[in-house]
Amino acid sequence: MLRVFRNDLFDPGQFIVTLELVPGREHGGKSVDTVMRIASDAFSDGRISAVSMTDNPGGNPSLSPDVLGSEIFKLGMDVIVHFTCRDMNRVGLESRALQLAMMGMKNILALTGDYAGQGFAGQGAPVFDLDSVSMQCLLAMLSERIIAAGDPDGFLSGCAISPFKYTEAESFAQYAKLCRKAKAGAQFIIT
Repeated sequence: MLRVFRNDLFDPGQFIVTLELVPGREHGGKSVDTVMRIASDAFSDGRISAVSMTDNPGGNPSLSPDVLGSEIFKLGMDVIVHFTCRDMNRVGLESRALQLAMMGMKNILALTGDYAGQGFAGQGAPVFDLDSVSMQCLLAMLSERIIAAGDPDGFLSGCAISPFKYTEAESFAQYAKLCRKAKAGAQFIIT
């Protein structure tokens, strides 16, 4: 039976614990087996509400969180897919979001993303057509379309904040952007 993050999130008596998993650079083998074993153990343990799958952390290429997340989803563990704006324009982002919805993975952590790192033959070119705030708006619009089409659940979109800053000004900027993300539709926050 699928453990549903959305249900845990909206249960006031539930303490939410998520587990962040980082896909490796291989398409299979030891790194994938390790991530799958950790996800399976998290599901068996019962205290983890969802696993959170990173999207090319540090801007470096890795296995897609969509593919590995789909495999974890089949285990019965709900998945939060990190969704960065670094590598695609708004057309690609909308298409990917629709793909995730069709796969049943509607928990999205909308992130601007790290600057592009090293890929094939050198430095990757960043896109950043949207940022994390406008991504929240896109996911809210797509959720309305999904619900209008007869699916009872749109995206459950979240955002990130880093409260670990050195100066008051840096902290203020983080919280000001958090307010914009919440106003744009973020329904959960991950530090």
